[in-house]
Amino acid sequence: MLIDAWWFWCCVAVLVFWSLGAYNRLVRLRNQIIQQYFALEAVLFKYQDLVQEAITSAATATNGWRASVAPELGASLWTRLQVCANHAAMAMARMHEHPLLPKSADELVETSEELESAWLALVHPDVYYLSVPEELKKNWSDIDVLLQPELEKFNTVSNEYNQAIAMFPAVLIAKLLKFKPARTLT
Repeated sequence: MLIDAWWFWCCVAVLVFWSLGAYNRLVRLRNQIIQQYFALEAVLFKYQDLVQEAITSAATATNGWRASVAPELGASLWTRLQVCANHAAMAMARMHEHPLLPKSADELVETSEELESAWLALVHPDVYYLSVPEELKKNWSDIDVLLQPELEKFNTVSNEYNQAIAMFPAVLIAKLLKFKPARTLT
């Protein structure tokens, strides 16, 4: 009888232990993505802090960092920057809740691009009616430098996870337990 055979139980034991090992590897990789997102999020929050500091400084400055030519022209650029920063903060909060959902990642990428676009519009050389301090520009570029390695680490961990859930036979465990691929951030 098959159940009485010793080799049957050895095969069952190997299969059970392999399944547990594969599951633990997938969970470990998924947790690495989450931990790496938290490190990335810490850098992204520096943008938020810088935007709030800049808007507060601009609003309380005697001339609001505006030239006397047309003071009302710069207000829309500051407003756009603040709105984009708020949208990015909300996208980070959603990504914090669900770091593996593609929709959260897509929204974070989109709002981060909008924030970068708003910043570039604010500091563009053609915007002669605003005078953004050089220190603020330097702080923004310093954060850009800090962001790149964290972004690369996140994408590397995400790619490792995606490769792991796509490999046979781990793909069977991934499908059975509904492990979804992670989205890389660009």
